[in-house]
Order: sequence, then C-alpha cells, then structure tokens
Amino acid sequence: MREFLRWHALLHGWLLQLIYFKRKTYYEDRSEQGRFVKGGALVVSNHFHVYDYMVNMFLFCFRKLYVVMKSDVFKNRFFSWVMGIFGGIRSDRDTNGMKFIDESVAHLIKGHLVQIFPEAYTSRTGKMLEFKYGYVMIAQRADKPIIPVITDGNYGLFKRVHVIIGKPILLSDYCSSSHPNKEEIAELNNIVYNKCVELKAELHRRIALDNRKGKNQKGTSQ
Repeated sequence: MREFLRWHALLHGWLLQLIYFKRKTYYEDRSEQGRFVKGGALVVSNHFHVYDYMVNMFLFCFRKLYVVMKSDVFKNRFFSWVMGIFGGIRSDRDTNGMKFIDESVAHLIKGHLVQIFPEAYTSRTGKMLEFKYGYVMIAQRADKPIIPVITDGNYGLFKRVHVIIGKPILLSDYCSSSHPNKEEIAELNNIVYNKCVELKAELHRRIALDNRKGKNQKGTSQ
C-alpha cells in the first residue's frame, strides 16, 4: 500500500517538479556515475531547503530514496505519515542516540539507496557548512559507496535548479577498518567534504559556461 501511495505521489508530482525546479543535471563523469545507481549507496548532498530531497527523489526516480531527517519533521503527524511512505529515517540524538546510523546501514546492506545531508542544517549564505561525521560511519560500516550530489539551490517559479552528480567514493579505499577511530573518521570526512567543495566549484563553472554559450547564441542569431 505504501509503495502504491509513493508512486501515486511521484506520478502526480512529476509535472509540478518540472515547472518549479526545471532541473539541469551535470555529471562529473557520466561513464562512472549517472542517474542510475546499482545496489546500495549513500547519497551525500549539500543542503539549502527541504526541496533538496525532492529534487534528488526525482533525480533517482526509479529508486526509492530513503532519507535521514531531523526529528522535528516527525513531530507533525501528517508529515510523519508522509515520510513513512517515502522512507524517512528519524535522526534524534536526544532520544534515539545514533539509532539512525544502524537503520541506515541496514538499508544500505539490503541494497537500498539512502540520502543524508551531512551539514545537518540548511545553509543561509550559500556556503557549505561543516559536515557532521555520522555519514562516514554509515558508509564505512555498510561498505557501500558515497555518491556526492551537489545543487545550487536555485528553486522557484521561472528559476532553474542545477545539480551535479559526482563519481562514487568508496571510503574503504582510504581506510580498511569498518569501525574507524576518531582520527580516521575526521580524515575520511575531510576527503568527502573537499570533494563536495570541488564539485560545487565545478557546478558553478559549468553553469557559467552554459550561460556564456547561451549569450553567444543569442548574439549570433540577432
């Protein structure tokens, strides 16, 4: 029943997201990672708005995208019910400790696709905030790849949101332990964070390149 409701919502929301988001998708290297993801993987994204999850949900529309969310969302009964349909994973360190890590690992091992926003909070300045370390423990324990997905957060009518999908990052290539110590976790976090910063710069470079091409085409047609 939940899957029926999820697909029903996706189908009815498809046209709306095309109008409101008008997503333009880039790839760091499409031969290594496109929109189709095989098996379990952890999608790591920067965070501007709740729309970030919606964009990624349609980006990987043929997979159910489980998502780690702050407990505040689940306080509202309606939103809690909705996120139950779409695969919400409750992150509440006050009452559940690090339970969301165990739940996320279990989903990844089953071959599911899990979304997490390591900044934990939405950025109000456009700059990428520091990453919390939970995602490192999830990816390392599950031994599944991280797929970085970066957006420019340009949401709204008559606007266009731009997204870039990065190449998969397998943390076991940098650390063999499934339970790394604090120093190893910090180093792995730096690797992923720096990669996301690079992808963000690459995204803006490609947007600027497309804008220049568009202006040149308009100029030659006049």
